[in-house]
Amino acid sequence: MNNNNNNNNNLLASVALFSELYNSDSFKSIPDILAEFIKGAIVFEKHFSLNSTELKDLLKRIYSFDIPESVLRTTLRNRLKDVVIKEFDTFHFDKSICKEYESFKPNVESITEKQNEIIFELYNYVSIKKGRELLEPEKEKIFENFSNFLMDNGYLDEYSELISAFVISKEYDSSFNGKLRAIKEGLILYQGINYSADINQLGSWKDKLTIYLSTEHLFNCLGYNGTLFKEIFDDFLSLVNEINRSELNKSGKKLIELKYFDETKDEIEHFFISAESIKKGYKRLNPSKVAMSNIINGCEEANEIKEKEVDFFLELKRKNIALQDYSFDIENSKYNVVDQSVIDNLKKVSDNKKMPFNEDYCTICLRIFTKINTFRKGKNNVPFEKIRHIYITENGFAKYLGHNNSVKFEDTDIAFAKDIDYVITKFWFKLKKGFNNKAILPKTFDLVNKAKIIMSSYINNSLSDNYDKLQEKFKTGELSKEVAVELCYAYKEKPNSPELITPDNIDDSLQFLDEESFIENFLREKTRKETQFIETLQEKEALEKELNKYKQKELEAKQKKVEEELLAKRQKELEEFEKESNAYAQKEWINVRKNNNSDLWYMFFKLFITAIPVGIGLILKLYPPFDLWISSIGKYQILIWGVLFISFVLEIFGRTYLFNKERVKDGWNYFITILFFRFKTYKKDKMIELKKQFK
Repeated sequence: MNNNNNNNNNLLASVALFSELYNSDSFKSIPDILAEFIKGAIVFEKHFSLNSTELKDLLKRIYSFDIPESVLRTTLRNRLKDVVIKEFDTFHFDKSICKEYESFKPNVESITEKQNEIIFELYNYVSIKKGRELLEPEKEKIFENFSNFLMDNGYLDEYSELISAFVISKEYDSSFNGKLRAIKEGLILYQGINYSADINQLGSWKDKLTIYLSTEHLFNCLGYNGTLFKEIFDDFLSLVNEINRSELNKSGKKLIELKYFDETKDEIEHFFISAESIKKGYKRLNPSKVAMSNIINGCEEANEIKEKEVDFFLELKRKNIALQDYSFDIENSKYNVVDQSVIDNLKKVSDNKKMPFNEDYCTICLRIFTKINTFRKGKNNVPFEKIRHIYITENGFAKYLGHNNSVKFEDTDIAFAKDIDYVITKFWFKLKKGFNNKAILPKTFDLVNKAKIIMSSYINNSLSDNYDKLQEKFKTGELSKEVAVELCYAYKEKPNSPELITPDNIDDSLQFLDEESFIENFLREKTRKETQFIETLQEKEALEKELNKYKQKELEAKQKKVEEELLAKRQKELEEFEKESNAYAQKEWINVRKNNNSDLWYMFFKLFITAIPVGIGLILKLYPPFDLWISSIGKYQILIWGVLFISFVLEIFGRTYLFNKERVKDGWNYFITILFFRFKTYKKDKMIELKKQFK
């Protein structure tokens, strides 16, 4: 790994350790921690006597810390006076500090190991996404880009997309995010030390500063660019208000002023004019313009957009964000940084790097930088809190331009343009807010949020390029209106604001960014899906036929089963009925037979009664002894014959009126049945009759 990467590696490990020590209970202040690093470097190099310049170089060599000599001298005087003796310009360290280094060394090794784990995971992630093993030069470049990402120095780096995707993919990994947070917090502390006039004067902001907001920050202020950007701006505004409240209580004046330039106002007004044109149907909405979508949403008529514009500027006033006046001629100002040769050189550099270059926008940025340089009176090589004027923007080209040495005058100058993260970091450090668990940290300190912002920027740039291609192909007739509309919907589905990007859709986002010919791929995919749809329909129809056959068979089987069940039930019912009818017939047969026997005996009894008078008369007449006896009684025999005659008459009368002829008849029939051996047939017929009677 090259020397620059070694320096970055040392710096990342060092700042992570600085963060851990800062958040521990062992040290009370930043100078105390810096004193530990100084002792560690002295023991490591075994260089116990040196001046402040040599100490500065030593810290840079060991930790990659570039600490101002004034800070080092103050720390030596105030924090290390017990182990340091000064002779002229040389500081002599007592060798007793060697024992203290033994407890400091494991901390360094532990942090380095944790950082190496992050780097290894990053290499592995990039290797998987590229589908091959990484070469050593590629690893060096990835590490350099990752360092830039952590230190907010990366502008359009080669691996920014993959690094951001890697960080987003780890959003739910608390251990990983803890390691990243330690590096970020350490960097905030380190950069704070680097750019602070006096680290012993932390806790309050004491200098006047005018911050000029770019277009996107004014939109962020009112939430036009989505939730996350608004939350970041609210964090920034909260710190500004805290500083101003503190000073208002003392002197009645504000230290921090928020303003914007005419160039920004013109851009916003043009933005709202474009929104009106889109609403009227003169233009199409570019899906990459989140703010434009939010302006148009909810407006039924074009005149409502004008009302929104008026409300927009009124709301800025309510938030104490004002238009900046100036009364000087930019072109003839001695602080003018607008130079055509500079623009031509920047264009050449951009062309060589195959980066987009907008000369008009470049000129606007340089005009803004000229105004800031004029307000600063050319004093740019001062600590940040003394800079007095700064322009904040999230536009990558504007930040690149602001840091370019052809625009700045010295390497150590504070750039004309910084991002909001930089300013929030400086305020946070200066106010000594800290990073303990009770502190609600600004959203911008979360590196996952930063990664999402970077990814959304790439996605929006890609969407914008693809939308321009779509417009061109539609105008030339290469795309039909229907396909163009489908593509617009496909673009709208892309997560073009940070809060919409998640570990679940990050792979799809990367794939979209890797596709150089999204429209062509979309059309091919559309054709494939249409063919697949037709094939699916055919398969569906075939399956439906098979299913219908199966259902018919299943229905028939069910019907057969039901019929069988009904038949079995019917059979069972018939068996039950037969059983019950037999039982009933048997029971009734007993009664019938009993009645038949009774009728039979009744018949015999009546026959006997009928036969008695005749029989007695015949006996008396035919039996000689009785006949002689009758004759011997003379006239009294008439009484006997009279009695018999009356009995005969009574029997005939009874047979007609008193006797039950049906019973006699039934008895007779039953007797005939028995007499002629037809009892079984009679019983069978009677049982059938009884069963019918039961039914």
